[in-house]
Amino acid sequence: MKYFFYRNRLISLLFVGLFICCSSNVYADSISKHSIASALTGFAKQSEFPNVLQFKTVDGQKRDGIVEYTFDPKVHNDMASVYLKYRPDYACFVALDVETGAILNLTSFVKSDEQWDNLVMRADYPAASVFKMVTAAASLDMGKLSPMSIIPFNGKSTTLYKSQVLRHKNNKWTRRPTFKQSFAKSINAVFGQIGVFELGADNLNNYAQKFGFDKPMNTDFTLPMSEVNLDFADKWQVAEAASGYTKDITLSPIHAAQMAAIVANDGVMVTPYMVEKIRDAKGRVVYQADNSSTSKRVISAASAKSLRSLMQETVRVGSARKSFQGLNRYKVYNDMEIGGKTGSLTGYSPKGRHDWFVGYANKNGRKVAYASLIINKEKWYVRSAYVARQFVYSYYTGIAKHEAERLNLSDSVVRLK
Repeated sequence: MKYFFYRNRLISLLFVGLFICCSSNVYADSISKHSIASALTGFAKQSEFPNVLQFKTVDGQKRDGIVEYTFDPKVHNDMASVYLKYRPDYACFVALDVETGAILNLTSFVKSDEQWDNLVMRADYPAASVFKMVTAAASLDMGKLSPMSIIPFNGKSTTLYKSQVLRHKNNKWTRRPTFKQSFAKSINAVFGQIGVFELGADNLNNYAQKFGFDKPMNTDFTLPMSEVNLDFADKWQVAEAASGYTKDITLSPIHAAQMAAIVANDGVMVTPYMVEKIRDAKGRVVYQADNSSTSKRVISAASAKSLRSLMQETVRVGSARKSFQGLNRYKVYNDMEIGGKTGSLTGYSPKGRHDWFVGYANKNGRKVAYASLIINKEKWYVRSAYVARQFVYSYYTGIAKHEAERLNLSDSVVRLK
Protein backbone atom coordinates (compact mmCIF):
# COMPACT_ATOMS: atom_id res chain seq x y z
CA MET A 1 0.00 0.00 0.00
CA LYS A 2 1.27 3.49 -0.81
CA TYR A 3 0.55 6.33 1.56
CA PHE A 4 -0.02 9.93 0.55
CA PHE A 5 2.95 11.56 -1.14
CA TYR A 6 2.87 15.37 -1.37
CA ARG A 7 5.58 16.01 -3.90
CA ASN A 8 6.28 19.75 -3.64
CA ARG A 9 4.64 20.77 -0.41
CA LEU A 10 4.91 17.80 1.93
CA ILE A 11 7.50 15.13 1.44
CA SER A 12 5.79 12.13 2.92
CA LEU A 13 8.08 9.25 3.70
CA LEU A 14 5.95 6.19 4.12
CA PHE A 15 5.66 3.15 1.97
CA VAL A 16 4.80 -0.25 3.33
CA GLY A 17 5.83 -3.50 1.70
CA LEU A 18 3.36 -6.06 0.40
CA PHE A 19 2.25 -8.70 2.87
CA ILE A 20 2.87 -12.26 1.73
CA CYS A 21 2.00 -15.24 3.88
CA CYS A 22 4.83 -17.71 3.70
CA SER A 23 7.72 -19.35 5.54
CA SER A 24 9.86 -17.09 7.73
CA ASN A 25 13.09 -18.97 6.94
CA VAL A 26 16.02 -16.89 5.67
CA TYR A 27 17.68 -18.44 2.63
CA ALA A 28 21.27 -18.68 1.39
CA ASP A 29 20.86 -16.03 -1.31
CA SER A 30 20.34 -13.46 1.43
CA ILE A 31 20.80 -9.72 1.10
CA SER A 32 23.36 -7.80 3.15
CA LYS A 33 22.77 -4.49 4.94
CA HIS A 34 25.37 -2.91 2.64
CA SER A 35 23.43 -4.06 -0.43
CA ILE A 36 20.22 -2.56 0.96
CA ALA A 37 21.98 0.75 1.59
CA SER A 38 23.28 0.80 -1.98
CA ALA A 39 19.80 0.20 -3.39
CA LEU A 40 17.75 2.34 -1.00
CA THR A 41 19.78 5.48 -0.25
CA GLY A 42 19.34 7.18 -3.64
CA PHE A 43 15.58 6.78 -3.39
CA ALA A 44 15.50 7.89 0.26
CA LYS A 45 17.32 11.11 -0.60
CA GLN A 46 14.51 11.83 -3.07
CA SER A 47 11.89 10.96 -0.45
CA GLU A 48 10.90 7.78 -2.22
CA PHE A 49 10.56 4.38 -0.56
CA PRO A 50 9.60 1.81 -3.22
CA ASN A 51 7.88 -1.46 -2.36
CA VAL A 52 10.18 -3.33 -4.73
CA LEU A 53 13.92 -2.77 -5.08
CA GLN A 54 16.70 -4.59 -6.88
CA PHE A 55 19.44 -5.85 -4.62
CA LYS A 56 22.69 -7.71 -5.01
CA THR A 57 22.69 -10.91 -2.92
CA VAL A 58 25.65 -12.14 -0.90
CA ASP A 59 26.55 -14.52 -3.74
CA GLY A 60 26.67 -11.64 -6.25
CA GLN A 61 23.33 -12.21 -8.00
CA LYS A 62 20.85 -9.41 -8.72
CA ARG A 63 17.43 -10.04 -7.22
CA ASP A 64 14.19 -8.09 -6.89
CA GLY A 65 13.00 -7.88 -3.31
CA ILE A 66 9.68 -6.90 -1.76
CA VAL A 67 10.44 -4.49 1.07
CA GLU A 68 8.66 -4.11 4.39
CA TYR A 69 9.65 -0.85 6.09
CA THR A 70 9.60 -0.04 9.79
CA PHE A 71 7.43 3.08 9.49
CA ASP A 72 4.18 3.65 11.40
CA PRO A 73 1.54 4.99 8.96
CA LYS A 74 -0.78 6.44 11.61
CA VAL A 75 1.96 8.48 13.26
CA HIS A 76 3.17 9.67 9.90
CA ASN A 77 -0.25 10.90 8.84
CA ASP A 78 -0.67 12.72 12.16
CA MET A 79 2.73 14.41 11.79
CA ALA A 80 1.89 15.41 8.23
CA SER A 81 -1.27 17.07 9.54
CA VAL A 82 0.74 19.08 12.08
CA TYR A 83 3.06 20.45 9.40
CA LEU A 84 0.19 21.21 7.03
CA LYS A 85 -1.58 23.10 9.82
CA TYR A 86 1.35 25.28 10.92
CA ARG A 87 3.30 25.41 7.65
CA PRO A 88 6.85 26.23 8.81
CA ASP A 89 9.33 27.15 6.09
CA TYR A 90 11.22 23.86 6.51
CA ALA A 91 10.79 21.00 8.95
CA CYS A 92 11.66 17.38 9.54
CA PHE A 93 10.95 14.79 12.20
CA VAL A 94 12.46 11.41 13.09
CA ALA A 95 11.27 8.89 15.66
CA LEU A 96 12.73 5.52 16.50
CA ASP A 97 12.18 2.60 18.82
CA VAL A 98 14.62 3.04 21.70
CA GLU A 99 15.43 -0.63 22.19
CA THR A 100 15.65 -1.84 18.58
CA GLY A 101 16.53 1.27 16.54
CA ALA A 102 13.60 0.72 14.15
CA ILE A 103 12.69 4.07 12.57
CA LEU A 104 9.00 4.64 13.21
CA ASN A 105 8.63 7.95 11.43
CA LEU A 106 10.44 10.07 8.85
CA THR A 107 8.70 13.23 7.77
CA SER A 108 10.15 16.13 5.81
CA PHE A 109 8.34 19.34 4.92
CA VAL A 110 9.14 22.26 2.61
CA LYS A 111 6.52 25.01 2.40
CA SER A 112 7.66 26.66 -0.82
CA ASP A 113 8.38 25.24 -4.27
CA GLU A 114 12.11 25.20 -3.54
CA GLN A 115 13.80 21.99 -4.61
CA TRP A 116 15.43 20.26 -1.66
CA ASP A 117 16.41 16.66 -1.14
CA ASN A 118 14.85 14.84 1.78
CA LEU A 119 15.74 17.03 4.76
CA VAL A 120 15.95 14.03 7.08
CA MET A 121 18.82 12.53 5.08
CA ARG A 122 21.12 15.53 5.56
CA ALA A 123 23.74 16.14 8.26
CA ASP A 124 24.78 19.76 7.74
CA TYR A 125 22.52 21.37 10.36
CA PRO A 126 24.24 23.12 13.31
CA ALA A 127 23.87 20.91 16.38
CA ALA A 128 23.58 24.01 18.58
CA SER A 129 22.76 23.29 22.23
CA VAL A 130 21.82 19.69 21.46
CA PHE A 131 25.56 19.07 21.83
CA LYS A 132 25.18 19.94 25.53
CA MET A 133 23.86 16.37 25.84
CA VAL A 134 27.37 15.12 25.05
CA THR A 135 28.98 17.55 27.51
CA ALA A 136 26.51 16.57 30.23
CA ALA A 137 26.94 12.84 29.56
CA ALA A 138 30.72 13.12 29.78
CA SER A 139 30.55 15.15 33.01
CA LEU A 140 28.20 12.66 34.67
CA ASP A 141 29.87 9.52 33.36
CA MET A 142 33.36 10.63 34.45
CA GLY A 143 32.11 11.61 37.89
CA LYS A 144 33.05 15.26 37.39
CA LEU A 145 29.58 16.56 38.24
CA SER A 146 26.25 15.45 39.66
CA PRO A 147 22.84 16.93 38.80
CA MET A 148 23.04 19.03 41.97
CA SER A 149 26.57 20.40 41.42
CA ILE A 150 26.80 24.20 41.53
CA ILE A 151 28.53 26.06 38.68
CA PRO A 152 28.48 29.87 39.13
CA PHE A 153 28.33 32.25 36.18
CA ASN A 154 27.95 35.94 35.37
CA GLY A 155 26.01 37.64 32.59
CA LYS A 156 23.16 36.38 30.44
CA SER A 157 22.40 32.68 30.12
CA THR A 158 22.17 32.96 26.32
CA THR A 159 25.57 34.60 25.71
CA LEU A 160 29.06 33.14 25.59
CA TYR A 161 31.95 35.56 26.14
CA LYS A 162 35.53 34.84 27.12
CA SER A 163 35.02 36.94 30.25
CA GLN A 164 32.19 34.56 31.28
CA VAL A 165 34.33 31.45 30.85
CA LEU A 166 38.08 32.04 30.87
CA ARG A 167 38.08 35.02 33.22
CA HIS A 168 35.09 34.28 35.46
CA LYS A 169 35.18 35.85 38.95
CA ASN A 170 32.45 35.64 41.53
CA ASN A 171 30.81 38.92 42.54
CA LYS A 172 27.53 40.11 44.03
CA TRP A 173 25.71 39.52 40.72
CA THR A 174 26.97 35.98 40.27
CA ARG A 175 24.27 33.38 39.83
CA ARG A 176 24.74 29.83 41.15
CA PRO A 177 22.45 27.35 39.37
CA THR A 178 22.70 23.60 39.80
CA PHE A 179 23.95 21.52 36.90
CA LYS A 180 20.37 20.32 36.34
CA GLN A 181 19.10 23.90 36.15
CA SER A 182 21.92 24.93 33.83
CA PHE A 183 21.07 22.09 31.44
CA ALA A 184 17.33 22.78 31.57
CA LYS A 185 17.82 26.47 30.82
CA SER A 186 20.73 25.84 28.45
CA ILE A 187 23.17 28.25 30.13
CA ASN A 188 26.06 28.66 27.72
CA ALA A 189 28.63 30.11 30.13
CA VAL A 190 28.23 27.19 32.52
CA PHE A 191 28.79 24.63 29.79
CA GLY A 192 31.74 26.57 28.45
CA GLN A 193 33.35 26.38 31.89
CA ILE A 194 32.60 22.67 32.13
CA GLY A 195 34.28 22.03 28.80
CA VAL A 196 37.44 23.96 29.61
CA PHE A 197 37.93 23.30 33.34
CA GLU A 198 36.15 19.99 34.07
CA LEU A 199 36.48 17.91 30.90
CA GLY A 200 39.18 19.27 28.66
CA ALA A 201 39.54 18.77 24.92
CA ASP A 202 40.44 15.07 24.85
CA ASN A 203 37.58 13.91 27.06
CA LEU A 204 35.02 16.05 25.25
CA ASN A 205 36.16 14.79 21.87
CA ASN A 206 36.20 11.20 23.13
CA TYR A 207 32.58 11.35 24.29
CA ALA A 208 31.55 13.08 21.07
CA GLN A 209 32.88 10.06 19.19
CA LYS A 210 31.20 7.67 21.64
CA PHE A 211 27.91 9.39 20.80
CA GLY A 212 28.53 8.88 17.07
CA PHE A 213 30.12 12.11 15.86
CA ASP A 214 32.76 11.80 13.14
CA LYS A 215 31.75 8.19 12.55
CA PRO A 216 29.67 6.59 9.76
CA MET A 217 26.36 5.01 10.75
CA ASN A 218 26.64 1.44 9.48
CA THR A 219 23.04 0.60 8.66
CA ASP A 220 20.64 -0.12 5.79
CA PHE A 221 20.96 3.42 4.38
CA THR A 222 23.90 5.76 3.87
CA LEU A 223 23.90 8.96 5.90
CA PRO A 224 26.51 11.74 5.95
CA MET A 225 28.44 11.91 9.23
CA SER A 226 27.67 14.41 11.96
CA GLU A 227 30.94 16.27 12.46
CA VAL A 228 32.87 18.19 15.09
CA ASN A 229 34.98 20.56 12.99
CA LEU A 230 36.91 22.28 15.77
CA ASP A 231 40.49 22.72 16.88
CA PHE A 232 40.48 21.25 20.38
CA ALA A 233 43.95 22.67 21.04
CA ASP A 234 42.22 26.04 21.36
CA LYS A 235 40.58 26.47 24.79
CA TRP A 236 37.98 28.85 23.43
CA GLN A 237 36.91 26.37 20.79
CA VAL A 238 36.55 23.77 23.56
CA ALA A 239 34.21 26.21 25.35
CA GLU A 240 32.24 26.79 22.15
CA ALA A 241 31.93 23.06 21.54
CA ALA A 242 30.90 22.19 25.09
CA SER A 243 28.11 24.77 24.99
CA GLY A 244 27.09 24.08 21.38
CA TYR A 245 27.65 27.78 20.64
CA THR A 246 29.21 27.16 17.22
CA LYS A 247 28.14 26.41 13.67
CA ASP A 248 31.09 24.04 13.23
CA ILE A 249 29.40 21.06 14.92
CA THR A 250 26.87 19.55 12.54
CA LEU A 251 24.15 17.01 13.20
CA SER A 252 21.64 14.91 11.26
CA PRO A 253 18.09 14.44 12.59
CA ILE A 254 18.47 10.65 12.52
CA HIS A 255 21.68 10.84 14.54
CA ALA A 256 20.01 13.27 16.95
CA ALA A 257 17.22 10.76 17.62
CA GLN A 258 19.86 8.06 18.11
CA MET A 259 21.54 10.24 20.76
CA ALA A 260 18.25 10.58 22.66
CA ALA A 261 17.76 6.83 22.40
CA ILE A 262 21.11 6.23 24.11
CA VAL A 263 19.89 8.18 27.14
CA ALA A 264 16.49 6.49 27.19
CA ASN A 265 18.06 3.03 26.72
CA ASP A 266 20.15 3.24 29.89
CA GLY A 267 23.30 4.27 28.04
CA VAL A 268 23.22 1.67 25.27
CA MET A 269 23.42 2.79 21.63
CA VAL A 270 21.29 1.09 18.97
CA THR A 271 21.63 1.63 15.23
CA PRO A 272 18.65 3.19 13.41
CA TYR A 273 17.29 1.19 10.47
CA MET A 274 14.45 1.47 7.95
CA VAL A 275 13.98 -2.02 6.50
CA GLU A 276 12.33 -4.66 8.65
CA LYS A 277 12.17 -7.47 6.14
CA ILE A 278 12.70 -8.33 2.47
CA ARG A 279 11.08 -11.22 0.59
CA ASP A 280 11.82 -12.60 -2.83
CA ALA A 281 9.22 -13.24 -5.56
CA LYS A 282 8.38 -16.60 -3.98
CA GLY A 283 7.70 -15.00 -0.63
CA ARG A 284 10.84 -16.33 1.00
CA VAL A 285 12.54 -14.09 3.57
CA VAL A 286 15.92 -13.07 2.18
CA TYR A 287 16.60 -10.39 4.77
CA GLN A 288 15.42 -9.89 8.35
CA ALA A 289 16.57 -6.95 10.44
CA ASP A 290 18.58 -7.91 13.51
CA ASN A 291 20.31 -5.16 15.48
CA SER A 292 21.22 -7.26 18.51
CA SER A 293 24.91 -7.52 17.58
CA THR A 294 25.34 -3.78 16.91
CA SER A 295 24.25 -2.47 20.32
CA LYS A 296 27.04 -1.04 22.47
CA ARG A 297 27.32 0.75 25.78
CA VAL A 298 28.19 4.45 25.58
CA ILE A 299 27.68 5.60 29.18
CA SER A 300 26.75 3.78 32.37
CA ALA A 301 23.12 3.13 33.26
CA ALA A 302 23.51 5.40 36.31
CA SER A 303 24.86 8.23 34.14
CA ALA A 304 21.97 7.80 31.69
CA LYS A 305 19.48 7.96 34.56
CA SER A 306 21.03 11.22 35.79
CA LEU A 307 21.00 12.67 32.29
CA ARG A 308 17.32 11.76 31.94
CA SER A 309 16.64 13.80 35.08
CA LEU A 310 18.30 16.80 33.40
CA MET A 311 16.23 16.29 30.24
CA GLN A 312 13.01 15.98 32.26
CA GLU A 313 13.84 19.29 33.93
CA THR A 314 14.07 20.90 30.47
CA VAL A 315 10.45 19.91 29.82
CA ARG A 316 9.20 20.71 33.32
CA VAL A 317 10.71 24.15 34.00
CA GLY A 318 13.38 24.73 31.35
CA SER A 319 13.60 25.93 27.78
CA ALA A 320 10.81 23.61 26.54
CA ARG A 321 8.33 24.24 29.36
CA LYS A 322 5.89 26.39 27.33
CA SER A 323 5.49 23.70 24.66
CA PHE A 324 4.67 21.05 27.27
CA GLN A 325 2.39 23.01 29.58
CA GLY A 326 -0.95 21.49 30.56
CA LEU A 327 -0.08 17.82 30.04
CA ASN A 328 -2.13 16.87 33.10
CA ARG A 329 -5.28 17.76 31.16
CA TYR A 330 -4.82 14.74 28.89
CA LYS A 331 -5.12 11.18 30.12
CA VAL A 332 -2.55 9.82 27.67
CA TYR A 333 0.25 11.71 29.47
CA ASN A 334 -0.54 10.16 32.87
CA ASP A 335 2.46 8.27 34.30
CA MET A 336 4.54 9.23 31.28
CA GLU A 337 8.18 10.29 31.47
CA ILE A 338 9.19 12.93 28.91
CA GLY A 339 12.60 14.53 28.55
CA GLY A 340 14.52 16.46 25.93
CA LYS A 341 16.99 19.13 24.93
CA THR A 342 16.37 22.27 22.94
CA GLY A 343 18.82 23.94 20.60
CA SER A 344 18.66 27.07 18.47
CA LEU A 345 21.17 28.61 16.06
CA THR A 346 21.22 30.21 12.61
CA GLY A 347 22.27 27.89 9.81
CA TYR A 348 22.63 28.12 6.06
CA SER A 349 21.41 24.87 4.50
CA PRO A 350 18.54 25.82 4.35
CA LYS A 351 19.18 29.38 5.53
CA GLY A 352 17.25 30.35 8.61
CA ARG A 353 16.92 29.93 12.35
CA HIS A 354 17.29 26.25 13.25
CA ASP A 355 15.16 25.17 16.20
CA TRP A 356 15.78 21.67 17.65
CA PHE A 357 14.01 19.53 20.19
CA VAL A 358 15.62 16.14 20.75
CA GLY A 359 14.13 13.85 23.34
CA TYR A 360 12.40 10.69 24.46
CA ALA A 361 9.21 9.47 26.11
CA ASN A 362 8.50 6.40 28.20
CA LYS A 363 5.17 5.04 29.36
CA ASN A 364 4.79 1.60 30.90
CA GLY A 365 8.15 0.58 29.50
CA ARG A 366 7.28 1.55 25.92
CA LYS A 367 10.08 3.93 24.93
CA VAL A 368 10.48 6.15 21.89
CA ALA A 369 13.18 8.68 20.95
CA TYR A 370 12.76 11.54 18.49
CA ALA A 371 14.33 14.58 16.89
CA SER A 372 12.26 17.56 15.76
CA LEU A 373 13.81 20.30 13.63
CA ILE A 374 12.10 23.48 12.45
CA ILE A 375 13.83 26.03 10.20
CA ASN A 376 12.22 29.42 9.70
CA LYS A 377 13.46 32.25 7.50
CA GLU A 378 11.92 35.12 9.47
CA LYS A 379 8.61 34.41 11.18
CA TRP A 380 8.07 31.60 13.72
CA TYR A 381 5.09 29.38 12.90
CA VAL A 382 5.54 26.54 15.40
CA ARG A 383 8.22 25.41 17.81
CA SER A 384 10.04 22.11 17.37
CA ALA A 385 9.21 21.12 20.97
CA TYR A 386 5.50 21.60 20.31
CA VAL A 387 5.73 19.36 17.23
CA ALA A 388 7.42 16.76 19.44
CA ARG A 389 4.58 17.05 21.92
CA GLN A 390 2.08 16.34 19.15
CA PHE A 391 4.09 13.29 18.13
CA VAL A 392 4.14 11.93 21.68
CA TYR A 393 0.37 12.38 21.91
CA SER A 394 -0.22 10.64 18.59
CA TYR A 395 2.14 7.77 19.27
CA TYR A 396 0.88 6.85 22.72
CA THR A 397 -2.76 7.46 21.83
CA GLY A 398 -2.31 4.95 19.02
CA ILE A 399 -0.79 2.43 21.42
CA ALA A 400 -3.65 2.89 23.89
CA LYS A 401 -6.25 2.47 21.14
CA HIS A 402 -4.55 -0.67 19.84
CA GLU A 403 -4.40 -2.12 23.35
CA ALA A 404 -8.09 -1.35 23.94
CA GLU A 405 -9.02 -3.05 20.67
CA ARG A 406 -6.93 -6.07 21.61
CA LEU A 407 -8.61 -6.34 25.00
CA ASN A 408 -12.09 -5.99 23.44
CA LEU A 409 -11.24 -8.74 20.98
CA SER A 410 -10.04 -10.98 23.81
CA ASP A 411 -13.26 -10.33 25.73
CA SER A 412 -15.29 -11.20 22.62
CA VAL A 413 -13.43 -14.48 22.23
CA VAL A 414 -14.04 -15.35 25.88
CA ARG A 415 -17.76 -14.62 25.51
CA LEU A 416 -17.95 -16.78 22.38
CA LYS A 417 -16.45 -19.70 24.29
